[in-house]
Amino acid sequence: MKNIRLRNIILLILLVILFTIGIIFFFIHITDVVKVLNTIFAVLAPILYGLVIAYLLNYPYKAFYDHAFKKMGTKHKWLKKIKKPLSLLLAYIIIFGIVGFLVGTLIPELSSSVTTLIDNIPVYENAIKSASDSVAQFVYNMSGYNLYEVATYSNLISLITGNDTTEFIKNVMTNIVPSAFSTVMGIGTGLYNWIIGIIISIYLLSGKEKLIRQFKLLVVAYTPEKFYKRLFKVGDVFNNKCGKFIVGKIIDSSIIGLMCFIGLSIFRFHYPLLISVIIGVSNMIPFFGPIIGAIPTTFLLLIINPMEALGFLIFIIILQQFDGNILGPKILGETVGISGFWIMVSVIVGGGLFGVPGMLLGVPIFAAIYTLVDEGVTRRLRKKEIAANDVAPAVEEDVPKSQSKNLMDPIIGKAAELLNNKKSK
Repeated sequence: MKNIRLRNIILLILLVILFTIGIIFFFIHITDVVKVLNTIFAVLAPILYGLVIAYLLNYPYKAFYDHAFKKMGTKHKWLKKIKKPLSLLLAYIIIFGIVGFLVGTLIPELSSSVTTLIDNIPVYENAIKSASDSVAQFVYNMSGYNLYEVATYSNLISLITGNDTTEFIKNVMTNIVPSAFSTVMGIGTGLYNWIIGIIISIYLLSGKEKLIRQFKLLVVAYTPEKFYKRLFKVGDVFNNKCGKFIVGKIIDSSIIGLMCFIGLSIFRFHYPLLISVIIGVSNMIPFFGPIIGAIPTTFLLLIINPMEALGFLIFIIILQQFDGNILGPKILGETVGISGFWIMVSVIVGGGLFGVPGMLLGVPIFAAIYTLVDEGVTRRLRKKEIAANDVAPAVEEDVPKSQSKNLMDPIIGKAAELLNNKKSK
């Protein structure tokens, strides 16, 4: 017994030493580590994109397969054979049809907006010149100092760059060509990764049952019972939190985008479709999403008409209050299960580490970790025979409750039930 304990202590010490060496090595060679990780990501990008697409499309696929076509094949076996491919086809058609429609309508709107902005440049220049004249006159009246004597265009360029105007333009043109080339290459690589990712996602979705079974058999065969049970538990928690949150945010943001379009069309604001798409997409990001979407859209309207921008700002504040206090809690319910403070922290940390995807996925990932830690704390307190209230008094939860276990199943299930009733009649 003592030998076993001693061996465990030695193993623990060795693990701590190896972990410490690994951390030190990571920070010493962090640049090389980042390069290696970027290379690995570049190679695996199509597979990762395929995993993401398959994970997201699994929800509409399951909605068709498990609900809309639930009774397909009960009487005719040949219908059962086309049940899976038909569900896959409809899921891809609907999702990519929506994306194609948004892109097809967004590009003309964006082109029209840019054209309008370019046509109105003389108006904006006159407005800026008038404002600058007023500021310069005010400064001159107060101090007798003439701003225009030093703030000429050439002086301003020299002050900013240390060069004259010709040198400044030359530097700009020198930097534009490589940037444009790298942008074109980046777009081409991105399109290739997404196309291959879509193909991979089809294979993953069509054979997901077999792949999941093979993975589970592999893990069970080569790991201890305690480990694989814990691993499957962690996977279920992360899948539950991330899946429900993403689907809930998509539904919530789609409704908000539609309501924004209806409101802007009723009040005859400029660019209702373009602004609504921006508001709907940015609403996917928790906490900061409404701010991120409101800033550029308000600025766009501010250039056209300041009073219209003010009216839009009031409208969007009301809309986001409705989303935050009524619509969001009704759709998401207790999907997140963490307070507003932890939501803000997870968005900041996730965005700082991984950008926009980190801002979106930071909340459900943190919620999953929070759930696992909470379960672990409860389990350990029970082993010590200590009640949580004996350590610290319970506080009232401010997270809204919901009885819904799946966000899409009740909706699709009810629709399928009504459809089947009509067919039977």
